[in-house]
Amino acid sequence: MRTTTTAGGLLIVAALAAALTGCSGGGNAAPTATRTVTASPSSSPTTDPTPSTSPTPSSTPTCGPTSGQTASATAIADLPLPAGLEDAKWSAAEADYSGYDACAPLSWVVVSVERATGSSPVAILLFHQGRYLGTATKEAYAFVPDVARTNPSTIAVTYHYAKPDEATANASGRTNATFTWDDATGRVTMSGQTPPVG
Repeated sequence: MRTTTTAGGLLIVAALAAALTGCSGGGNAAPTATRTVTASPSSSPTTDPTPSTSPTPSSTPTCGPTSGQTASATAIADLPLPAGLEDAKWSAAEADYSGYDACAPLSWVVVSVERATGSSPVAILLFHQGRYLGTATKEAYAFVPDVARTNPSTIAVTYHYAKPDEATANASGRTNATFTWDDATGRVTMSGQTPPVG
């Protein structure tokens, strides 16, 4: 009898414990479900205040990467090579980063190919507040140009080229062009001339 009573008592205690746990678990189930619904992707855009309180990039001046190497690494790696030089490679290691300014309306980096000669193609990469815009011209012209800043938004480029019947070592041809960042259009405008092709 004593064993049966104890087993029966244990059964009653176990049943009470299960009932209490069930009530407690039922009490926790509702808040958990509510949190899951609140955090559902469909409700996040309208209920999450973070996007509306974050600053807008256009309202404050911005600056890009502090290093010209960092700012132009992807651009140099992806830069197409001129026709006939598809086996060459642009040289990030030998690029001229001195014209890069992380905060300027317009800045530049000059890059040529590896093992360049005097008449190897050269590209001028343009940046607005450290953001890569593209090359100054579609054509990569031979000879390293002279590039100088005339104001925060404008650079002047003197291109060199060999005139007909001139050796590359004696190239005396010169053309001048300016490139200006235009805030109104969000683009760079060019004036002047580039070297003749052909």
